[in-house]
Amino acid sequence: MYLNHFHFPFPLPLLLPLVLATANNILTTTSVFTTTISTLQDLDLTSCCLNHTILNLEYNQTALPSPSPNLTLQHVALGRGVQNYTCPSSPANDTAKPTSTGALATLFDASCIVSSDQRLLHRIPAFLQNVPLETLDFFASLASLAGPDSAILGEHYFSASAMPFFDLRLGGNDEWAAAKKVASVVSPVASMDVPWLKLVAVDGVGIKEVYRVYTAGGMSPATCEGMKSEFSVDYAAEYWFYG
Repeated sequence: MYLNHFHFPFPLPLLLPLVLATANNILTTTSVFTTTISTLQDLDLTSCCLNHTILNLEYNQTALPSPSPNLTLQHVALGRGVQNYTCPSSPANDTAKPTSTGALATLFDASCIVSSDQRLLHRIPAFLQNVPLETLDFFASLASLAGPDSAILGEHYFSASAMPFFDLRLGGNDEWAAAKKVASVVSPVASMDVPWLKLVAVDGVGIKEVYRVYTAGGMSPATCEGMKSEFSVDYAAEYWFYG
């Protein structure tokens, strides 16, 4: 079953007291969560300027092409959603490999976090992937910690023509892009993490290139054994937008 787009039903400021309490209950279950939430709260977020922010992949074996020299970093987002797959339904074929049919994710503005502490941002997808999608309070809280005006930057999905689509208009911007993949490398972190990608826009406004990096989860099982004809796998990732 495919998920619908994720939206917050109320203005973020009205949810803040509740979401902070909920997020703290989730995050304090491990020392990693506690350290991360504490660091977020202590960051100096008076400036969210990305002028001097450069994507640091930290892994020598990750050879994604660099951004085009004429472009500048416009936004950085944390994406949380699902990767969608299909399997043959009839006749049953337990040796078949699942087929990817795209993804669906909400993009949370992380520009203020990355401009203050990029290495902290790189730690977030790994535990964000394990937080239930239904726990929207957590996402709202995490976005709020990144700055008073930060929340949802936009959404990512695949168009009817199976093209990756990034729509940042939900967050009040004009930018959007229909993109195609031009480079892919296996995640250097874990085999169950979807690959790191570089995409270029084939149509859109304001966005020319997109990077999906520091992924967590999202890979399908190796075969369709025991799987439904349609299924989804939770994932999280960083998205870097250049224009």
